[in-house]
Amino acid sequence: MDRLVRARVLLAEAAALGVTIEDLVAEASSTTKIPSSGPTLAEYVETVAPSFSEGTRDTYKTYWRLAIARMGDRPIGSIGVDDCEDVVRDAMERALRNRPGSDGRSSRESCIGALRALFARAERAGLVVRNPAADLEKPGRLPNRRRALGDDELREVIEAVRTTSRDPDLDLLLIRFHLESGARREGGLNLSLRDLDRRRSTLWLREKFGIEREQPVSPSLLGLLEAHSAERGAMAPDDTVLRSRRGMAITRRRYNTVFDRARPCLPWADRTPVSAHILRHTAITTVERHAGYAVAQAFAGHRAASVTGTYTRARIAEVAAAVAALTGEAHPLAEG
Repeated sequence: MDRLVRARVLLAEAAALGVTIEDLVAEASSTTKIPSSGPTLAEYVETVAPSFSEGTRDTYKTYWRLAIARMGDRPIGSIGVDDCEDVVRDAMERALRNRPGSDGRSSRESCIGALRALFARAERAGLVVRNPAADLEKPGRLPNRRRALGDDELREVIEAVRTTSRDPDLDLLLIRFHLESGARREGGLNLSLRDLDRRRSTLWLREKFGIEREQPVSPSLLGLLEAHSAERGAMAPDDTVLRSRRGMAITRRRYNTVFDRARPCLPWADRTPVSAHILRHTAITTVERHAGYAVAQAFAGHRAASVTGTYTRARIAEVAAAVAALTGEAHPLAEG
């Protein structure tokens, strides 16, 4: 009997028993010999975590800690899909405890992403036969509630930040920085003195995925950033610009604090997220309405989505002109 005939017989017998191909694959994976030696989960996380980008690591590390708390002393090759599901359940329960009103969907999605990324590395290294988190089911995406803020909403956000901040000089500068530059959060965190160009009235933004770009801003914003950094002790070219009263570089936690304090003052914040990203969203939308899609794409630092987009990419002079129109300040790079 050739192999094809034998396969047909086996499939028929499996179907009669109510067994699917997926069941056979899962059983084969669970019974395949796994490495008896190798690092524990805790050891592997400690080893591999530094190889992830800072942003990814900051997002995932809280979920890796949950996994370590539950099974950190077990060899990584011994962990299965049910173990991963237990960690996801822990993440959801923690979200429900710490964030009243949360349904845990976001935590489930992020936890699954963290486990998949971790075990994908282990699979490539030959430490697990198959990524045990690959079979975890992510929740379906809800409609995105992100949108540009209206003028009245922006004024309310600024006032909420002003009245709730313990360092309004810093926090209001952060708001203006993102509204005018359209920068991602990484752009603010990574901004250093060498990135300020007074002659061209631009910032050099270094954001996620190692992407760098020159971004026009108003001369007055550039002056405020220079004054702020000097007042708070920045001197060397690599010193960060945005700093606390103690002269320390701001961290992601600063962003969380600013908006966490402001949200209770905004009755509509439960329907529309209020964050640095919403400020970026608002800035990009405003540029698009005034200067068109190509200029907004360049302003946002987005890559061309098509071949046509490569040919129609806006020049920095056009972005500078849009910034000048929005801020009411002349820009040295703007044409005309």
